[in-house]
Amino acid sequence: MTVDKIHITNFSHKWAEPKKIAKAEKSSSRQSIKNNNTNSLLLTMLDLVFEETSEFPLNNSQFYNNGLEILLKQWDSNNETERSDIYKKISLQSKQDLLSYIALKTFSNGDYFFTQQIVEEYISDYITNLPNATTNYQELQLNSKAVLKSIEVQHGVVVQQSKGIYSFSDLALQEYFTAREILNSSTPQLLEKSLQNLVEHLTENRWKEVFLLLAGMLRNGDYLLKLIKNRANAIVAKDEILLHFLNWNMQKSVEIKSPYKSSAFRALSLEFILNIDFDFALTLDNDFAGDTGLNTAHIHSYTQELKNCQFSKAQKQVLKQYYYANKLLVECLNHARYVSRTVREEITENVLIPF
Repeated sequence: MTVDKIHITNFSHKWAEPKKIAKAEKSSSRQSIKNNNTNSLLLTMLDLVFEETSEFPLNNSQFYNNGLEILLKQWDSNNETERSDIYKKISLQSKQDLLSYIALKTFSNGDYFFTQQIVEEYISDYITNLPNATTNYQELQLNSKAVLKSIEVQHGVVVQQSKGIYSFSDLALQEYFTAREILNSSTPQLLEKSLQNLVEHLTENRWKEVFLLLAGMLRNGDYLLKLIKNRANAIVAKDEILLHFLNWNMQKSVEIKSPYKSSAFRALSLEFILNIDFDFALTLDNDFAGDTGLNTAHIHSYTQELKNCQFSKAQKQVLKQYYYANKLLVECLNHARYVSRTVREEITENVLIPF
């Protein structure tokens, strides 16, 4: 093994291991997707990307885009005899479009596992619109079965987990193809509508990676980020008590002399009230790494005021959703491929400010 190959392998495992740990924190239905498929395919893709470009991926969306394109292209050229005739006629772009179509359909329904009948129906819906596609129902069904078999045998992006039950071999691939399908909406109007539908899932943790991937894929992230900000504000808009608290907290973050950024101070206040880790505050200001408490001399009185804040269980849940939405907004900003300076400054300066 060459030095470069050893370096690739070592990096591959370091890159994949955090993803494996993150998957362990997902819901039980997602945990049961086979790890051997997950590690094998992602590591293969990472090696392929490095061998092709001599660079490691800078972000996840670029990695999946490059890795899958190389993977599908190589399998196309190396497995001519194993492909069905119908699958041979589908272009590389259309194969990715088909996988994206299946991903959005299944992910939107919360289906990490899906029956053979369902996935064949999705394949049928897609290939029936391809040029020169058959209109014969029985022939279309046979073609759908053949395409599914070819996908499974050749590149393993979709695999059979048990008899008649399929899934994407890795949740990350389902998330990537879901984001890709949203990105490739057929018209600008449909893309806007798709993004508006997406932000309805803002506080659902299972959609987080789709948001981050899409932020890294959009040519301009302004519209998505504005939608997220508006949706975050809407979470607390109907509760006058929470609005009063958040505005008061904003004023305090400016008035109180502290060594921290005001946005980080606001995040730390919410983390204190919600009794959660100070990770968002740390994201906003690394200086918190050396002092992760509020009980310091210059803000001790403010700590006492926060302790006196009385919120109902329901209000704390709303506040937690608002906190999560703002945290995701900042993460999307950091993952974005391109954001105008005006929008970037507007978001950065108004973190956890509900207007």
